[in-house]
Amino acid sequence: MSPTSNPFRSRYTEMQRDRAGFLSTFSTTMLEAIPDAGVAWNRLIVLRSAPGAGKTSMLRMLTPESLSAFRQNTHDDHLEELRNELELRGVLADRAPQLLGLMVSVGKDYRSLIDLGPEGPGALKIFFKLLDARILTRAIEAALTATGRRFPADAKLVEFRPKPGLDGESAHAIATRLFDLQSGYFSGQHVLEKLRQKERNVLDLLSSLMPVEWDIVDGHSELFSIEFLACTDIFVNGVDLKARPVLLFDDVHDLESGQRKALYDALLVRESRIGRWIAERRSAVPLDELLIGRTEGRDYGLIEIEKHLNGHSRQRQIMTSIANSRAANPLVSLGRSELFSMLLSGESVAPVAAAQALEVARRDAYADVAAHPEHRRWLEKLVEQTEAQTDLDSAITFRELRILIERSLNRKSPTLFDFIEEIDPMQVERLSSSGTRAAAKLFLAKEQKLPYYAGPDVLAELSSRNIEQYLSLAGDQFDLILSALMIRGRSPYLTAAEQDSRIRRASKHLWNSIPRRVPNGADVQALLYSIAIRSRVETYQPNAPYAPGVTGTALEWSEAQRLFRVRQDDDKLDRLRQAFGHAVANNLLETTAEPRSVKNSHYQVFYLNRMLLPHFDLPLQRGGFRELSVTRTLDRWARAAAQLGGILPDFDDSAESSTDEWLL
Repeated sequence: MSPTSNPFRSRYTEMQRDRAGFLSTFSTTMLEAIPDAGVAWNRLIVLRSAPGAGKTSMLRMLTPESLSAFRQNTHDDHLEELRNELELRGVLADRAPQLLGLMVSVGKDYRSLIDLGPEGPGALKIFFKLLDARILTRAIEAALTATGRRFPADAKLVEFRPKPGLDGESAHAIATRLFDLQSGYFSGQHVLEKLRQKERNVLDLLSSLMPVEWDIVDGHSELFSIEFLACTDIFVNGVDLKARPVLLFDDVHDLESGQRKALYDALLVRESRIGRWIAERRSAVPLDELLIGRTEGRDYGLIEIEKHLNGHSRQRQIMTSIANSRAANPLVSLGRSELFSMLLSGESVAPVAAAQALEVARRDAYADVAAHPEHRRWLEKLVEQTEAQTDLDSAITFRELRILIERSLNRKSPTLFDFIEEIDPMQVERLSSSGTRAAAKLFLAKEQKLPYYAGPDVLAELSSRNIEQYLSLAGDQFDLILSALMIRGRSPYLTAAEQDSRIRRASKHLWNSIPRRVPNGADVQALLYSIAIRSRVETYQPNAPYAPGVTGTALEWSEAQRLFRVRQDDDKLDRLRQAFGHAVANNLLETTAEPRSVKNSHYQVFYLNRMLLPHFDLPLQRGGFRELSVTRTLDRWARAAAQLGGILPDFDDSAESSTDEWLL
């Protein structure tokens, strides 16, 4: 990578191949998602997320290529932190790897078997035959990598030695089936040759121009390689490796649904002597399981990466650490010693703009008090406070006063006579809150066109707990930094206005890309639009009733269960169900499978992806949502689809009287 290229434009793992670069940008906090050793390496573990959240990186950390970096003492504090976390979880012991991670990508090559090969049970027979070959090939490669040797040149140094007793008998039986080998020890070289021959035979059949009688082609309907690894010890050059094999299946979302189910079934029924991990995108998960929760009988440990990253401090820590690590070398090469996050931490609003905002906010607050003089002493109290505040904080204080006056007026009972009674000035302090001030800041930014989305913490929040999304946003900011550094005399510190502009542009791009990048994209966009527009209307009510704002919706729990559990007979209801599912699968809506209690009722809450919020001038804070029935959600979705040019204009006009009112 060129010293002056943008380090955020390479994907987190796929494009960053060197081990040192990978380890330096891997966040220690991600390892906290690994369960205790008694669970992590004794049952099936499923890593699940939207694209780009870090699944492949988690698997890669468990491979010999990564773990071998910890054998020697280092003076790198970050590597030592990683080592400590890995030892806590039984991955390392005294710096020596305790696991032999066999990373197997089951991507589109396996799915193509459905098109090129047999159908039904015959397809799974060939699928497992090829998968067994790939797993054991990876075992030989991993053993050589773990001992610093070359693959495949040194395959002859690897031996699979059957364990004593019944395990040994099983190992010999499986070896006869898989490799046509019956010797006491199984040479890695011989095993590799047999496996490659079997793969070539299948590939020749798949490419054959003549009809193939797949029913008589040799294959099997289960994974024998797992049992073989459990019943043997792996030696390299006569030395026991003493590392427990762990299967790491990546890209499981690329499998055909029948293949995915068969792989799950094969891994779920195995004994606990071999660790099994699966990494897949949420888009592969059936809608009922995705939206409602785990289906019956699926006994596995589930790690949902976005949920693991939930929580402001943890998310900021992980994202900021990644960004600072990525940007360090390019910045040093350009003569800068600052961290990337420091270059985003300048003045939130330019002094001139802050002074203008204060002037307008003060004028409007005085006008409100003139119209409602019973709040005069509130104003006097806040004027005293603003004497010690910056211009921007003072402007927010005056804007908050207007919100509190609006709330006060809404609570007042009408009186027969126009009698003015001044309100206790201390009451304004009791009514003020962090949420109301946050709403005042949002209102002020929108009304006076001030930058709102700026700073390293905001950038982390906008990621919606997705590393790839964060890298894209950080890359936009780093483009500006590089541009500034290449022009003599320009400071690399980005203004809030520069950051806000780039973020809004990225938000708009994400919004516009939905119809083409997401299945059922037009329906998904209409659903998000109906949620976002209603959130905007609720957020900007003068009294800010849901301060700092609304960023989601909620369906009554029992209704949501009925909607998502099975395919709907009604076409529009089923399209709504699909829209929710694809939005969640692609990280455009965030939800949990647990109900939220509100007003003695239970709801399933859906929040908009934070990266969509700038496009609609919505706050980043979570918490605000409005409850709706499925019927009203369907109606709003239909209206939104019509407004966006969809094909659902036949909504019930009698339900609400105007386009504006249906948003409320």
